[in-house]
Amino acid sequence: MSISFFFDESGHSGDAVNSGDAYDFIDQPYFVLACLGIKDETKLVQQINTLKITHRIPVGELKSKLLQNRPSFVSDLLSLVCDQRLPFFVEVVDKRYFVCMHLVNSQLLPAIMGYRDGPEMHFLKNHLVDFLYDEISDHVLNRFVAACMEPSDDSLMSAFGSQLLFSAGKCSASGAQGTRDSMHHMVSEVIKEYGEMRMKDTEAYLQFLPSPDFNKRGKQVWMLPNLSSFTNIYARINLFRKGKLAGARLVHDQQLELEDILLNSKRAAESIKDSKIKPFTPHSDYLFSENASLEFVPSHECIGIQLADVIAGTVMRFYRARLRGSTAYSPETAAVVMKLLRRSDASTGIGMYQVVPQRFVLK
Repeated sequence: MSISFFFDESGHSGDAVNSGDAYDFIDQPYFVLACLGIKDETKLVQQINTLKITHRIPVGELKSKLLQNRPSFVSDLLSLVCDQRLPFFVEVVDKRYFVCMHLVNSQLLPAIMGYRDGPEMHFLKNHLVDFLYDEISDHVLNRFVAACMEPSDDSLMSAFGSQLLFSAGKCSASGAQGTRDSMHHMVSEVIKEYGEMRMKDTEAYLQFLPSPDFNKRGKQVWMLPNLSSFTNIYARINLFRKGKLAGARLVHDQQLELEDILLNSKRAAESIKDSKIKPFTPHSDYLFSENASLEFVPSHECIGIQLADVIAGTVMRFYRARLRGSTAYSPETAAVVMKLLRRSDASTGIGMYQVVPQRFVLK
């Protein structure tokens, strides 16, 4: 029997340069993409309808935001996913962390300078991103974002200058000064490298910025968490299926602005096997031998997308409340999120993957 993987998201506030006030991302600090694999939709619909009757849920589309006051139903619904052993894949992204991650990848340890993926580099980058998340000022992030939005020699040098000044300072946190000093050395080396490159190439600044994507209106969008989360889940599905994706369907909620970007990113992920790049991705497999199809469907027509929406919305609101130090979630919600977490298995790609600071990782 063929299998379909249904996607939906929560916490979408546009690209990461749309950062809101003090990087609160318009009160949506987390982005969550959820995916659910289903073979027998008919049986699942029957089970969900039984739960609806038990909890007196009205007939109609399941929407996470409309179920916030029905934690018992949501708990039973997501427990059904776990108890039926349905394969699910969740990406939880802290958006400030995501911006810091792009700063590290494009400016502190850029591939253009010969840095290559591997366990040690992976550890170093994560350590740096954690440090920036806690220590870096909004001013430094603002300069980085400004360079993304208006790429030029001036905007890039302004970003480098702010990083140089920041990294020359002193840390109040114990143990962080060594990382700050190391960052100062990295920025100095990158500035030196860029200085040599721009003498030969007037657009060398583009080598030190994340690559933008273009939506259907031709507008540039930068650092989309939707994009990296989608391709990573696709690669996790590839790991789960052991490369056997022929006949599998990826079914995403309609995204009129982003459909072309997601299609292109899927093709790009599938083409990695043809390049000399061997990405270090221990919990996913980007070397596709077979490809799944991708289609976009309105959520009201698809129970799989509705379930993915409930998973994504529940997880997003739980993490947001936790970040604020709030207990504005029910014991049932906390318990079912932990149940989802316990189903995680890095060897198969199933479960929750957290792109968050180490101290915020849910265990």
